[in-house]
Amino acid sequence: MYRIAPDEIVKVYREDIPFDRVLMEKRRSKRALILKVPTAISLDIVKVGNCYGAVYELLDAEPTDSYVNRSSENLENFINMSVELLKHIHSIDADTAECADMKADHLKWVDNTEHLIGNNAADKLRDLIRSIPDSTKLLHGDFHLKNIIIVKGKPMLIDMDTLCFGDSIFDLATIANSYWIFPQMAPEAATVHLGISVGDAHHIWKRTLSLYFDGMSDDELTRIEQKARTLGLLRIIDFAQRSAPAEHRELLTQQGIRMLHEALGAV
Repeated sequence: MYRIAPDEIVKVYREDIPFDRVLMEKRRSKRALILKVPTAISLDIVKVGNCYGAVYELLDAEPTDSYVNRSSENLENFINMSVELLKHIHSIDADTAECADMKADHLKWVDNTEHLIGNNAADKLRDLIRSIPDSTKLLHGDFHLKNIIIVKGKPMLIDMDTLCFGDSIFDLATIANSYWIFPQMAPEAATVHLGISVGDAHHIWKRTLSLYFDGMSDDELTRIEQKARTLGLLRIIDFAQRSAPAEHRELLTQQGIRMLHEALGAV
């Protein structure tokens, strides 16, 4: 994300992100605003070298990694704000015609990866996914600090192409991936991609879980954490086959399969 004027920023996408996906995010951002999700509307789509970028009009906006890295107090403030935002999103009824069904998508990912993870693991995953309650509540689908900016002291989402619906555990799985699982696989997932330390990333995950389920026992939190970890690893393995750069695909796949088998033994 780069500031190009006092009141404008541009979010630059990876080179492999096509124009249609950027356009879809712009459309979903408008829909999210109607649903009262605090988000910024893209004013324009531009080319930045070989990449596309989305231009947003934002005053007093700050990248969240800069905000978090300024002080431990800001880190805690961000966690509290992000959990409140997450709960707000999960209270909204989704437009199911516009958003993906995450329960159905997870079952597809099992089908896509069964040849890699084995039939026994695939059957266990299907049983786990089918046991999750059906829900049409809104989910973000990729909720982490690089998709959040701080505007006048409040969090605002700027990445809406992943909007979906389902039980909250599916969003928690993506949060676990960002702050816990990917940094376990490679520290640069935190230090380079998120712009924070591995320790701070793990702290965000643990505090997010405890605040989201405030008052829940440690045993119950552990069960939810293991479920989120298992679902997150499934997503990573599927992602590795479809979208990961070739130089990372084998590492993500092999580590993901090993960690998934371990996780399935704990749920």
